[in-house]
Amino acid sequence: MRTRTLGRSGISVGEVGLGTWGISGEGYGPSLELTSRATLRAAIDAGGSFIETADCYREGEMLEWIGDLKRDVGADKVFASVRVGVNRDPVQPVPRKDFSGAYLTEACERALKRMGVEALDAMVLHNPSLKTLARGEAWTALRDLKTAGKVRLIGMSVGSEDIGRAALIRKPDLVVLPYNLFVPSMLHRLSSEISSSGAGVVVRSPLAYGLLADGWSGARRFSDDDHRLYRWTPRDLNHRMKQRDTLRQALVLPPVGSLREASLRYVLANALVSVVTPGARTPDQATENARCVETEPMFPDAVLGIIGRILDTAGIER
Repeated sequence: MRTRTLGRSGISVGEVGLGTWGISGEGYGPSLELTSRATLRAAIDAGGSFIETADCYREGEMLEWIGDLKRDVGADKVFASVRVGVNRDPVQPVPRKDFSGAYLTEACERALKRMGVEALDAMVLHNPSLKTLARGEAWTALRDLKTAGKVRLIGMSVGSEDIGRAALIRKPDLVVLPYNLFVPSMLHRLSSEISSSGAGVVVRSPLAYGLLADGWSGARRFSDDDHRLYRWTPRDLNHRMKQRDTLRQALVLPPVGSLREASLRYVLANALVSVVTPGARTPDQATENARCVETEPMFPDAVLGIIGRILDTAGIER
């Protein structure tokens, strides 16, 4: 697998990583530990190294699995980025955001213990608000942890353009954001700030929660414990599926063999991207994500030149 650099840090990682929400057993329905561990290993065996996770996934157990993976394959073969800021205190009825300095410091110490490491590869604020960033306490806490040698890189996961801009002003090592064929605008509009900040760009949701993986039909139904049941109204989902059909017809042409492949190639065709972290529920999916982008170029020049018009035709804001 080709490698890319995480911004100004100079750290190289495989360009296709793994997002771990799907194998946590949360958000997409239950998962078996054996399958989840095998999926982590498959992503590394396919040449990847970047694992994107959160300390709240599976109430911290995911960190233990990643720590075991580091010991199995070698710590230098796995770069784990840990999102923090969701407090799953068992005495609270529901998880809550907590970006206090005390909580983030505690979360770091717990993550170090669970993973069995002396320093985290990366620690990222888990979707902070503008108010959180304005207060400054959370970012100061992360900088202090980095200065103390507890964390190598620090960053923020952002869900909107304004929060992304506020994050990049603070010169993070990493910025985590959504970027896919349905949602290209945030990265495009932040490109100048990203370039000047030197931040490494970690792309999440490249397959739009599976919709761009090309395996759904109009009859797809989600279980009550699958977040996608509540993410889209039936009307919104139907609209997205029509857009998906337009994208498939325009982009899935030899040598591109599937919409999954076209979607991952679209992300990696952007030179600002350091790593893309598609989710996977099985080892085969993790292997396929890596296989999709083995060859270059990502698209023929003729296709790259008209992708903007293809998105316009599909009614996608860019």
